[in-house]
Amino acid sequence: MKKMVPVLVMGAAFAGFVAGQAMRPKPEGVLSGHFDELSMMPSALAQDKGEVMPFGYNSPREPALAPDAPPITYWNIDDIRKAHTDLAEKAAKALTQAGSGSSQSFGGGPVHVQTRNFSIFMLYRAHREQPVLSLTKVNSVWDDAEMHAGAYDFYVITGGTGEMIVGGKIANRQNLRDKDGIIPGEYRGQPIEGGHTFKVKAGDWLLIPPDTSLQPKPDAGGFSYMIMKINVGVYPWSLVR
Repeated sequence: MKKMVPVLVMGAAFAGFVAGQAMRPKPEGVLSGHFDELSMMPSALAQDKGEVMPFGYNSPREPALAPDAPPITYWNIDDIRKAHTDLAEKAAKALTQAGSGSSQSFGGGPVHVQTRNFSIFMLYRAHREQPVLSLTKVNSVWDDAEMHAGAYDFYVITGGTGEMIVGGKIANRQNLRDKDGIIPGEYRGQPIEGGHTFKVKAGDWLLIPPDTSLQPKPDAGGFSYMIMKINVGVYPWSLVR
């Protein structure tokens, strides 16, 4: 009889465990991770407040994802169109003044965002009739071609017309320099050999991957664009160069 007591006790404990498990509510799935995967995880792993944040988001143990993120910003298309007109007038005056005309590029307008990871701004490219020495000392009616080893360039044409030469190889390619010296990963020179020509007008979009040559060639009347530069992690500095 004494030998049966442990067996009875263990049997009663097992029966109680099974009954308890049967009465527990089933865990519900919680959406987590990438939306295209729609992976599920038990509610036991979810936070008490019902949210599951991805990849340590806002975790005190991780650096901030966007410490210099700009505020929510809205731009009205009427202001963008006005900026195109204002920049065209500014460029026309500058190109007639003595000592000017070394660049076709003029910045301005309402778009000014600059962070560690990306920047958004507006530029106008004027049409030049007479050649001048470019930044890399090429006598040309065009500004030098560019290549950015560590950044995407995303263009939205906001006014005017012209051409964008993309891809190929930059002849006479040189590192860009500023007051602090050579800027690694930034190149200038011309002409582009073997590139593809895109005719652009207001409303067109153009995405240029990192390490790809590009050269704007504005028509008479010039063209303006919004450009977003997206750092792919190579550059440790601000992207506006």
